[in-house]
Amino acid sequence: MLLFALAATPAIPQPSTAQEGLRLGLALGGTGLIGVVAEWRWDDHGAELLLTTFQFRDLSVSVAGKQYFGSSWLKPVVGGGLWFIAGSSPEGAGHALVARFPLGVDWRMAGRHYLTVELNVSRGLWVNRPDPADDTPVNPSFITLPGLSYRLDTG
Repeated sequence: MLLFALAATPAIPQPSTAQEGLRLGLALGGTGLIGVVAEWRWDDHGAELLLTTFQFRDLSVSVAGKQYFGSSWLKPVVGGGLWFIAGSSPEGAGHALVARFPLGVDWRMAGRHYLTVELNVSRGLWVNRPDPADDTPVNPSFITLPGLSYRLDTG
């Protein structure tokens, strides 16, 4: 997938539309049902912090580095990072650490307004289940979770 994104980068030099600064926004799906996102952008790179929840009895924190490609109003993006989930239930508290690889597009809608559509490819790394007797290993499968976020460039 990374090779595909690199191949999509134009070979002919084009005027730079790279950004620098902070973008803040709201996220739906992906690492949680609803959340807030902050991303620092420089050149065609991004560092993202995402705080989300599924049922308001859990909290997810994700950090990811991203690479944006191209110089148009619609930019492909790939990234990698970690996602930590802490939740509680009547059985107790549980935690998990997940590797997260967001793949998607960043659409500059108008002015400082952006819509990001991603497919988060995730794989569990570690889990601490609420039941201490439950020693089921982490599922080794890759799981894809679609996500959508609105971001406002504060610069």
